Amino acid sequence: MHVDEGTGECLASLIKLVDKTNKIFPVLYFDDFPDLANELCDISDRILVRIPIPEDIEGGDYATIFSNLNEWYAGKKVSLDIVLDLGVVENKKDANLLYAELKNVLNTYIKDAEIFQKSIIAVTSFPENLSQLSAGESVLFDRLDIVIFKKIMQHRGLESIKNHLYFSDYGVSKFTETEIDFSKLRYGIMPKAKYTTSEKYWVLKGAKNHLTKKWIKDHKAIALEILNSPYYYREDFSFGDLEIMERANSLNGKGPGNNTNWVTIDTNHHIAVVIEELSKIYGS
Repeated sequence: MHVDEGTGECLASLIKLVDKTNKIFPVLYFDDFPDLANELCDISDRILVRIPIPEDIEGGDYATIFSNLNEWYAGKKVSLDIVLDLGVVENKKDANLLYAELKNVLNTYIKDAEIFQKSIIAVTSFPENLSQLSAGESVLFDRLDIVIFKKIMQHRGLESIKNHLYFSDYGVSKFTETEIDFSKLRYGIMPKAKYTTSEKYWVLKGAKNHLTKKWIKDHKAIALEILNSPYYYREDFSFGDLEIMERANSLNGKGPGNNTNWVTIDTNHHIAVVIEELSKIYGS
């Protein structure tokens, strides 16, 4: 849960109301320390602090940030986790720079620190804007996010904290139609699927004949394209993959589905892929 300015009291009240068996943990920016952090550490037994990678040019430098966090944590009984947020990685050049910066931060400030229980690497290379895709188009985007994490986990200098490093991406539904200006859409939202593979994000977009108002490529056609592709995992890989097979073949009363259904399908398959990958990474 991100805390915006002025919402500290609201968040504190919410944490107090939540049943202890369903705990929530606040995610704070480094400049929320010490004031808001002091207030929350009395009612929450775990706090996460978000640090941008690279440094925010208008914010504090790493040396100051980590010095202040160490000073604040002294004597505290709360668990403190850190989220190293790389944001959106758009290309290989950016990925190389972010990897180098992340490795430097981990080596310099995290590896020998004793205050962080978990270090979470948050990053995505799923594009923020899909409006550049033409109707009916299918495009593959490199999964640079998991590549960065794999390289960090393989770095010999970080072996001592390997079991304390965690991966967090933004999923495939963070940038959705909720951020679209509907007044600019002449033909409504096109059917869309976002299928995660081991190396790519595969985005498939539907198409409509604007004269007849009939679909040229609807969700069923998209499901068939995925099912018949070499990228399709298998129907028993995840609930999402089973849904794709059933919707492609109109089985068990399943129709093509709508955009809401497909957000669930995309997300479920994506999570299954990431879990499989992480089990291999941690097992290596």
